[in-house]
Amino acid sequence: MRSPFIRHLWAGTAILGLLAPAVAVQAQATADEAGVREDTIVVTTRKREESIQDVPIAISAFSAEDLYQQGITNTDELAFHTTGLTMAPLFGGDAATPVVRGLSTTIGEPNVGFFVDGVYQSSRLAMEALLGAQIARVEVAKGPQSALYGRNTFAGAINYVTKAPTNDYEYSLEATGGSDSLYDLRAAASGPLVEDKLFFQLGFLARGRDGYYKNQLTGKDLDDRETEVYAGGLTFTPGENASVTFRASYEDTSDGDDPLAYIPNNGDFFSVNGLPPANQIVLGKLPAPSTFAVTPGGKDRQNLSLSLNASYDLPNGYTLTSVTGFNDLDFLRRVDNDYETRQIAFTTNKVNQQEISQEFRITSPGTDPVRWMAGAYYYHFYNIARSNDQRIGTLTILPAILPPPVLASLAGAAGGIQAITKENTDSIAFFGDVQADLTAQFTVDVSGRWTSERKSVAAQDVVQLTGVAGLFTDKRRFKNFQPKLTLTYHPNDDWMLYASAAKGIKTGGFNVITASGAVLPSERTYDPEKAYNYEVGAKGSFLGGAVQVNGDVFYIDWKNQIVRALGATFATLNANAGKTTSKGFEADVTAHLSDQLTFEGGLAYTDSAYDKYTFGTLAAVGLNPVLDGTRLQYVSKWAGNAALSFVQPLAGGRVDWHTRFEIAYQSNQSAVQPALAFTGARTLGNIRSGFSWDNYDISFWGKNLFKDKSSANGVFIPNPARRSDAVLGLVGIQPPTGFEAFGALSLAPEPRTWGITARAKF
Repeated sequence: MRSPFIRHLWAGTAILGLLAPAVAVQAQATADEAGVREDTIVVTTRKREESIQDVPIAISAFSAEDLYQQGITNTDELAFHTTGLTMAPLFGGDAATPVVRGLSTTIGEPNVGFFVDGVYQSSRLAMEALLGAQIARVEVAKGPQSALYGRNTFAGAINYVTKAPTNDYEYSLEATGGSDSLYDLRAAASGPLVEDKLFFQLGFLARGRDGYYKNQLTGKDLDDRETEVYAGGLTFTPGENASVTFRASYEDTSDGDDPLAYIPNNGDFFSVNGLPPANQIVLGKLPAPSTFAVTPGGKDRQNLSLSLNASYDLPNGYTLTSVTGFNDLDFLRRVDNDYETRQIAFTTNKVNQQEISQEFRITSPGTDPVRWMAGAYYYHFYNIARSNDQRIGTLTILPAILPPPVLASLAGAAGGIQAITKENTDSIAFFGDVQADLTAQFTVDVSGRWTSERKSVAAQDVVQLTGVAGLFTDKRRFKNFQPKLTLTYHPNDDWMLYASAAKGIKTGGFNVITASGAVLPSERTYDPEKAYNYEVGAKGSFLGGAVQVNGDVFYIDWKNQIVRALGATFATLNANAGKTTSKGFEADVTAHLSDQLTFEGGLAYTDSAYDKYTFGTLAAVGLNPVLDGTRLQYVSKWAGNAALSFVQPLAGGRVDWHTRFEIAYQSNQSAVQPALAFTGARTLGNIRSGFSWDNYDISFWGKNLFKDKSSANGVFIPNPARRSDAVLGLVGIQPPTGFEAFGALSLAPEPRTWGITARAKF
C-alpha cells in the first residue's frame, strides 16, 4: 500500500539513520549476546495486578516514563500512539469522542469509558488535565469491558492509574517551552510523613499557549489555552494488611475559541419544505478552515475530583476493596456559532455536573487454580445545563406571514432557543468474575454484570421566535445483564492464545440537546443498544524476548444502534435507527534491534458499516435516505503507527543521547451519515531528541513535522447565518437566498510545533 504514511516512514527512518551511528545488529544476535528481554508491564485492567502479556484482552499501556519520552500531554496524543484508538474532537473538543473498533457515537454518552483509579469520569471535557504529574500508568483496553467496569465501556475502557507513595522521598520538576509561547510546568513530591504509616503526595500542572490562529475580527489570538491542576493525596497504612488512600485534584481551565468555521455546501441543490432551494451538502474532501472572524467567546472549566480507596487483606490471601469517588464539574462555554463577522447568533452554555460512585469488592488469592472476584457498585449522576441561544434581530412578524410548516423549518433561525435541562441517574450493579485453570495450559474465565439504572429528566425550552415554552419530564428504568466468556491457552511459556465472546449494552435515555432546534415530545426518548463482540487474539515473543508481538481479530454485531438523527425542526437527536457490523484486526510489535535501537509499530484495519439504517431526514434534503452498506462516521479504515527509538551512551556512559522518531497515519473519515463528505487522510510525524544524565533530562522535540493540513474533524449542523439569510429573503428585507437544512462545520488542525523540555527527578 503506497501512501503518505509509507513515504514518510521511509523518510523518518533515513533521518534517524543520520542521527545515529550504524547499528546493524540482528535481533537474534541481540537476544543471544545482549540478553534483551521484553519489559514486564503490570496492569490492573481485570482489577488484579497482572502482566500485560498474560491478560487475554487487547491492551495498550503507557508508563509514566513512556508518557514523558513520547511527549503525551493529552488524549489526542494518547490516541496517536494507540493502535485501534482514534479521537474525534467534535465541536473543537467539547464533545471529544473516542472511537474504538469502529463503534463511533456522535452525541449522548460515550462508548468508551474513562476512569481514574477505577473511578468513572463522565465528563469528556476534563480528559486532558488527567495527564499530570501524578499519573503512573495509562491503560487502554479495547473491546467491551462492561462486566468489570460497567458504565459506558461498550467499546473499551481507558484507566488512569496514579502513583503510589513510598518511604523514599521523591521530587520531580519538569518545564517545557515552545512555539506559540507554549509553557508547561509540572511538579510533584511524595514521601513519608510517618515512616511505614502515613505518606503524602503533591502535584501541580500549569499549561498554556497563545493561539495557533488569529481572530481577524479583533486582531487577537483566537484559540489560546490555559490550564492549572492542583493534586494531592494521603496514604495511611495502619498495618501490613490495610491501606487507605485519599486523593484530590482541582482543575481550572480558561480557553479561547476553537478554530471552527462553516465550509460552503457545494452539492445537492434541493428545496426543503417548499422553501427556495440551496446546496445541502459538501461533496468530497472537507477542507480545513484557515481564517476566522468571530465575536470572542471561550470556555471556562473547573473540575474537582475526590476519591477514597481502601483495601484490607484477609487471612488466606483474600482482599476487600472499597473505592469511593466524587466529581464536581462547572463548565461555561460562549461561542459565536454562526462563525462569521456578522452578529447573527451567540450561544452560552452553562453546565454543573456532579457524580458519586461507590464500589465494594472481594477478591480471592491470585495464585489459586480457581480465582474469583465479586462486587457491588452504586453510581449517582446529577446534571443541570442551561443554554441561551441568542439570535440578533428577532423578527416578530414572521408568525403572522408564514405558514406553520415553514415556521417549523425556521424555528430559531431568526429568534433563538433557551433551554434548561436537569438530569438524574441512579445505578446499582452487581458483578463477578471466575477464572479456572482447567489444565496447566488451559484457562476459562466467566464474568458478568447485572445493572439496574434509573434515569429522569426535566427539560424546558423557550423558542424566542414564537415565545412558546415547552416542558418535558420523564423517567425510565433500564435493567440488563452483560456476560463475557474468555478461553485462554498457553502452548508454551512464550505465547498465549485467547478467544472471547461478550455482550455489551448501553442504556437508553432522553434527547435534551436543543441548541440547534426544538425537540418534539415524540422525539424525546431512545432505547438501549447492544453489541455482540467476538475476538480471537495472540500475545507472545520470540528470539529470546527480543521481539514481542500482539494481535487480534474482532467481529461485532451492533443492534438497535443509537445513531445521530435530525428531528422535525432539525434538532440533533439520538435514535435507535441503526444496525452495524464492524470487523477488523489490530497488530502491535516491539523489536529490540540492538542494545541501542528499538522499533515499535502497530496497524489496525476496521470495516464498520451500516447493515440497516434508513435516515428519513436525508430524503427531505434530496439525498438517498437508505444507508445500508455505508461506512460509519469518524472511523478510519486503516490506521497505523511506528516509532524508532535510539539510545547511545556518551562520555564513558555518564550521559545517554536518546532520539525517537514516530509517525501515525489515519485514512480518511466520513463526516456525515451518507459518507459523501469526508476529512482527508492524515499523516503526523513527531521527533524527540535529547540527553539524560544522573537525575536530569533535556529534550528537544517537534510535532506534526510534515505540516499535515487536513481538517481535524467535521460535523454537519444547522448554519444560523444561512438560515437568517433565508428568513430575511422570504420577507423581502434582502434578496432571496436558498434554505440550507445544515452546513459543514470544519475544525482546523494544529500546526507544526516545536519546543524544549527539561526534567529533574530526585
